[in-house]
Amino acid sequence: MFWILTSTGVASAILYGLNFRIIPLLSRVGLVDPKTEPLAAYPFLCGALFCLYLLALVLILRKRSRSSSLGVILGFAILFRAILLFMPQVLSSDIYRYVWDGRVQSAGINPYAFPPEADALRFLRDERIFPLINREWAPTIYPPGAQILFAGIYRLFPDSIVGLKFIMLCFDLATIALIVRLLKRAGIDPDRVLLYAWSPLVLFELAGSGHLEALMLPFVLLALAARTKGRSVLAGGALGVATLMKLYPAVLFPALYQRRDIRFPLAFGLTVLLGYAPYVAGAGIKALGFLPGYIQPHEDFNVGLRYFLSLALAPFAASPRVLSMLLLATCLLLFALRLILKEEPSDPCRKGYLMAGAYMLLLPTSFHPWYLVWLLPFLCLFPSWGWLYLSAAGSLSYLTYTNEHFDFPLTLRVVEFLPLYLLLLLQALWHRRTARHVQMTTRDTQPDTSHPEQLHGVMPEV
Repeated sequence: MFWILTSTGVASAILYGLNFRIIPLLSRVGLVDPKTEPLAAYPFLCGALFCLYLLALVLILRKRSRSSSLGVILGFAILFRAILLFMPQVLSSDIYRYVWDGRVQSAGINPYAFPPEADALRFLRDERIFPLINREWAPTIYPPGAQILFAGIYRLFPDSIVGLKFIMLCFDLATIALIVRLLKRAGIDPDRVLLYAWSPLVLFELAGSGHLEALMLPFVLLALAARTKGRSVLAGGALGVATLMKLYPAVLFPALYQRRDIRFPLAFGLTVLLGYAPYVAGAGIKALGFLPGYIQPHEDFNVGLRYFLSLALAPFAASPRVLSMLLLATCLLLFALRLILKEEPSDPCRKGYLMAGAYMLLLPTSFHPWYLVWLLPFLCLFPSWGWLYLSAAGSLSYLTYTNEHFDFPLTLRVVEFLPLYLLLLLQALWHRRTARHVQMTTRDTQPDTSHPEQLHGVMPEV
């Protein structure tokens, strides 16, 4: 297995090194038009890397020996990230806004006070960062925790894209270390960290594009680890910091909350309030940034379940989009209440996985591929073929940006999302059947806990 894993890693490293330089090869065989946007090559590049990743993952999940390949896995994980550190910003321009927000704060200005195109910020404009900012007419959407890090990183690496991505890479390596720790604590083979560490989605979106999830994820995992140990204050504080980075980690609150534990919600709420306080003091309601505009119809991108539900409701409702959002939000709320009210003790990591998965399935107005990254650490503990499929199929959504007249067709949306729903349904049925079998066979005997990975299974419920 060592040589197959190493060969897979070498082949992947070559592809990461080539990245979008493979466009001439793809055009030569007729897969892409050399005159189109480089993004047209991304689904092919991602697909090839995903096949190599899947081969390595199957080797790890199905291995019978107790020998560890952790050194090889971590070595290649670092190599892949080092290669992509210098990749041009083809997939996303969000990182230019990160640098801009850091620059604004370095000038002593509240980043929520003015959009980049405001005359008050004219003196900060340059020819390298400012022209590449998206939505220069809109106030920043990034919450206070992200802004604090943008300001701090800007002091270390002023106006440096590579410097900012390097800090993100360090946070990402911390995420890998925390996943390994969680796996060992659960009695699961730590080699399963490959599921996150070698994921093309994680590598392109974090090491390549430098998305904010890299800074947020260590705090999510720290909250999970702290809750597992019963450290309520640390769990609440860490989840509060993660929420100050990207907001949506707040959906984990119902999964980590335990009734009659007042310390966790107090630590969470106080952390969020303290994070917002200095920015609200200088900008007031503007500290919400672009968030209210982000839920408007013109911001819909690559929507999954809500899109199909809206199509089904269209003949019966005047506003199918709004109605479908309300229905799905209600489903998510009921699911969260069920987790809170559940009497029997449960693994916080498993509850966190279920809550995060429900959120990704039900609520997002837009579904950019990097939004799925935060689910990958959970999959190291609870592998799911449905979500793994989407981590590759989500690359199809980038075709939207290849042409301003490109209309993402229904067929591509079906290819992207329908297998996810079918695989999740099959996993739920499989898990229920397995649970019944285990319940019947353990009536008179205690379950064997010497191999916890068997209890987790390879296809958990959704």
